[in-house]
Amino acid sequence: MKKSTKVATFLLSAIFAFGSVSSLAACGVAGGKVESAENEIVVKVRKAGFGTDWLYTLKNKFEAAYKNEGYKVKILTPDNNIKDDVVVKELALGYKNVGVDLYITSGVLPDHVGVNGDYGELVEDLADTVYSQKAINYNGEEESQTVTEKLDPEILRYMTDAEGKQYAYCWAQTSGGLVVNTVKLEQYGLEIPKTTNEMFECFEAIYCGNDKMGNSIKSGTYPITYVSGQNGYTLTFLHALLAQYDRDYFDTLWSFQKKGENGEVIQLSDAECQEVYNDQTMYEMLKVAYRTFDMTIAAPGSQSQTVDQAQAKIMGNNRNGAVFMFNGDWMLNEVKLNYRNYLHNIDFVNYPVMSAVGTKLFGAGTSYNLSEEACDDLLSFVIDCVDENMDIDAIIEKVKTDKDITLAEADAKEVARARGLTYARGPEHVAYVTKGTTKMDIVSKFLRMMSSDDYAETFNVQGNGASPYCALENTTSEYKFVRNASKVTANRYFSFVSTITGARGYRGQLNFQRFFTTSSHLPFDIASNSRATIYTMNGTKKEDADLQVYADAATTFQANEVANIIKNWDSWLQNAGLK
Repeated sequence: MKKSTKVATFLLSAIFAFGSVSSLAACGVAGGKVESAENEIVVKVRKAGFGTDWLYTLKNKFEAAYKNEGYKVKILTPDNNIKDDVVVKELALGYKNVGVDLYITSGVLPDHVGVNGDYGELVEDLADTVYSQKAINYNGEEESQTVTEKLDPEILRYMTDAEGKQYAYCWAQTSGGLVVNTVKLEQYGLEIPKTTNEMFECFEAIYCGNDKMGNSIKSGTYPITYVSGQNGYTLTFLHALLAQYDRDYFDTLWSFQKKGENGEVIQLSDAECQEVYNDQTMYEMLKVAYRTFDMTIAAPGSQSQTVDQAQAKIMGNNRNGAVFMFNGDWMLNEVKLNYRNYLHNIDFVNYPVMSAVGTKLFGAGTSYNLSEEACDDLLSFVIDCVDENMDIDAIIEKVKTDKDITLAEADAKEVARARGLTYARGPEHVAYVTKGTTKMDIVSKFLRMMSSDDYAETFNVQGNGASPYCALENTTSEYKFVRNASKVTANRYFSFVSTITGARGYRGQLNFQRFFTTSSHLPFDIASNSRATIYTMNGTKKEDADLQVYADAATTFQANEVANIIKNWDSWLQNAGLK
């Protein structure tokens, strides 16, 4: 009854606001219900980073394959507003009032539109009609695998609501990473960094200058720029670092659960939950975070700019520009229109691996017993091999030949795992079939064709992106950005983490959704409040510069976080009805 009342209230407000249900311009259904032919499906798509050329190609291939059946696809004008709550509220109006069969969108979670959502079940369960069926190629023939078999199980988890209903369909595999203006970087004689220590070496050379270029004050070029406020581009970097160092810890952090000896899921005790942030993984990430978001060396404006303004600092040659930016593989499509003459200047790579991974594997106390510098050198060398998609045996052999170091198989695999891991926004890119559609059979076939290897090539070339059902390396693009971005998902060691659905497990029960309890957005808080720096405002390094300043800031933050959790634990349990 509660959900029905919410729907009724929303519908009444829509009627009063627009005169009638048929006038739904505010929800993106200008002119009322979309009319379609008997064998025609209506598709609404968000116009975003991947463009929509791929969708029109898919439409043409689908209609050609089902010419005898007379199937048609009507694509409404792409709109960047077709996302988030706009889609949920439009779905709440019902298929009979809207007439849209398929929404290709982003930001809408399965629980938003499922039985536990504010408006009840608004979309179709795709388990039987799509996921258990075989993908369909451009000739209309079935492939050998089902859609589920082609999909990473981790992604399917994000397509499923709390009740186990497979409502969502993932339509893009997107990766966060590091965007580099290679033309600017080469002016300093520097190479793209593969580890965080290499990244910091680049930061210092650019900000303080080297034998090839003056410091940032003279050159007008800064190491890095950021999107201001609580933007996810920066936060995804920190998530990736945690998982690089210890994937199990990352999963525990976001669930307050751990794996038992036999793989069973065990809820953390109260004491373990209160101490979960008091971990070496967290400490190592925080040290990198404080050093990365040191605003002394960031391009001016990084604390108050939009995404477009940040990207402009990377793309152009204007003063106060930057060399690096945390962004995603979708960026080139976003800047393509305004910076056509600079598209060959930028490259995309996976996040640098936290240098602490190398110290953990190869440093003091290990059989290698290497110095910190030698650890980073070996880590970087192995990362090169991973990026070349070499198998583990070949990596071990090359390390032995070139470095005269006998690398243990487990250590080679651990570096490969860390390098292959990225933060993916793919689970955010979802499609939904409207509840009550009269054309489920056609929509099902359309989504199954969207899962094919044929379509993956289309999306690879026309969307400059990766399909979650078939990752391909783009070797034909004129842009190195696209070619190298495709290598991330096509790499044999590729895996991902994501927090699109927020906290889960026991942490989800507590409704403890934020990364930290003492910080709404760590990168922004560091940028706004931290005084930890080894640099002056004049493009130089302090005389008493000591990296310990970043470690001390990390220690203080970590201690405050743990103390805050202990202080509020009982009240959080009570508020969640768990005590």
